Amino acid sequence: MTTLERTLAKALTEIVIRLDLGEDDALAEVSMQLLEPVIALLQSLSEQDRRALAELINQCAQEETDPERHLTAWETPETLGLLV
Repeated sequence: MTTLERTLAKALTEIVIRLDLGEDDALAEVSMQLLEPVIALLQSLSEQDRRALAELINQCAQEETDPERHLTAWETPETLGLLV
């Protein structure tokens, strides 16, 4: 994977982590509304591309040292509908 692909996967993972772990109740309510268009866009990818992105996100998860962030990062491919 390219540096660009890896950086974008890491950025997407960070967004999901922050939305999921945010303590603001208002943010929790709109998190899925924010992610729905992203999920729809990702669903248009080929199965091979979705798997490749899920693998990149899993690599990002492996780098997380905070247990809570690590768990959320591992759940990100499922959250984004990449695993079918």
